[in-house]
Amino acid sequence: MRRGKAMNNCYQKISRRQFLKLSGCSLALLPAALIATDRAVAQTKAKKEVVQYQDTPKNGQKCVDCILFEAPEACKVVEGKISPDGWCSLFAPKPS
Repeated sequence: MRRGKAMNNCYQKISRRQFLKLSGCSLALLPAALIATDRAVAQTKAKKEVVQYQDTPKNGQKCVDCILFEAPEACKVVEGKISPDGWCSLFAPKPS
């Protein structure tokens, strides 16, 4: 059975030098791919329902006093408009 020219290219021998060069390039690109993946994951914010967000304080805790709050109406980890007087289960007090 004869193989076509394209099939012969699949079984082409590769030198040790070519193999090491290709492996090195692949390893060099790996950290960049991992960093891009981490950034994509980090940009995903939690839904309000998941973190039990409410527009009113709870036990004196409110978003404006949380380390994750970004004035005037945002949060680093919760999506959407956030009230400074709101609260969620991720509340972390700002250091005194």
